[in-house]
Amino acid sequence: MTLNWPQSYPGVHWYDQQEDQAVLDVLHPKAPFRYYGMSQPKYVEAFEETAKKLYGVRYALAINSGTGALITAMNALGIGPGCEVIVPTFMWVATIGAVVHANAIPVLCEVDESFNLDPKDLKRKITPRTRLIIAVHMTGAPCDMKAIMAIANRRGIPVLEDCAQCNGGAYKGKMIGSFGRISIFSLQINKNCTAGEGGLLVTNDQDLYYRLNAAHDVGVPWVDGGTRPDLGYVTWGNGRRMSELIGAVGSVQLQKLPKIVKHMRASKQRIKAKLKGIAGLSFRKIHDQKGDTGCFLTLILKNARTAAAVIDRLRAFGLPACRMAEYGMHVYYHIPQLVHKTPLSPAGNPWKLPQNAKSVYSYAKGACPKSDALFERSILISIPSCLTRAQENAATKAIKAAMAEQG
Repeated sequence: MTLNWPQSYPGVHWYDQQEDQAVLDVLHPKAPFRYYGMSQPKYVEAFEETAKKLYGVRYALAINSGTGALITAMNALGIGPGCEVIVPTFMWVATIGAVVHANAIPVLCEVDESFNLDPKDLKRKITPRTRLIIAVHMTGAPCDMKAIMAIANRRGIPVLEDCAQCNGGAYKGKMIGSFGRISIFSLQINKNCTAGEGGLLVTNDQDLYYRLNAAHDVGVPWVDGGTRPDLGYVTWGNGRRMSELIGAVGSVQLQKLPKIVKHMRASKQRIKAKLKGIAGLSFRKIHDQKGDTGCFLTLILKNARTAAAVIDRLRAFGLPACRMAEYGMHVYYHIPQLVHKTPLSPAGNPWKLPQNAKSVYSYAKGACPKSDALFERSILISIPSCLTRAQENAATKAIKAAMAEQG
């Protein structure tokens, strides 16, 4: 048995003449900059307008990357020395990196069997220095936003939603990205909606929107075709504007996103349905099945040894699989700069700043044992956005065969 499994670049599989035409529509009029040029630019603004409608939010701001969106959000939220920011043990390095770049201290929170923030541990990790909770909707499925928002609101702590890996997802009938004070998205090549690179910030708060706008550009908001220092939002800008080329592809992809997600979700659900009842196999907890984007299938085995053996068999069949414990810089203890508290400068910041003296934490493996145990016995399989029924059936047979050999 050898599978012909597509590469897992969800948005890319849906590229066609629409993206081609949009790019040419930027190049031919020679209008690659979002605010002005040899002709009137239009695509970044169209991307933002589509985003507002899709996510059900008042404000959207296009950014040049997901990482840039995170860093800009830290600026707008006033995160800095003396602040602690709670992040899950399962994320991407950029999430924690944005906290460190703000000279704040990341605080690790366990994940539960949803592989998202564990609300029970979240309560335990809040201190008087906690200034932000980052809810990362990992590998395609939404966090338990009801529980997370209840905890955050009770304590008066803002929530930032990192939706980079779950674009197009929902929770209890609301699009993810519409719960937190600020939410970020990524258009990097691995994402459900992609322009190769790019990012997005959304919020319902006008004050935060102006702060984001100022921080992402030259340090003052850009409003109605010009900079507006008179509005009172003055900071240091980061030059993170989105180009019209990214906006052109992104605006087309964002309109396709519901179809892309629908295809992945359906493939995943059909595969899972055929795997039900296999002894020793369970699945990740999904807080909202209808809101799952379906880009990954997570298998939970009885122990680490079984997980390793099943992965070997799946790979032999040609089905790419990864044990969570080996999933690179998505797992906290595989981020060397975090484990070793690598400073931003010779001054040792943020770890040695006097404002952070009371925030002393370990990031080495073992810091979050519940997460560690889950990672060791769990397997991640990508669900490409272009699977055929034959490929779905072949994957199901491969997983069944791999499990059967474990007895």
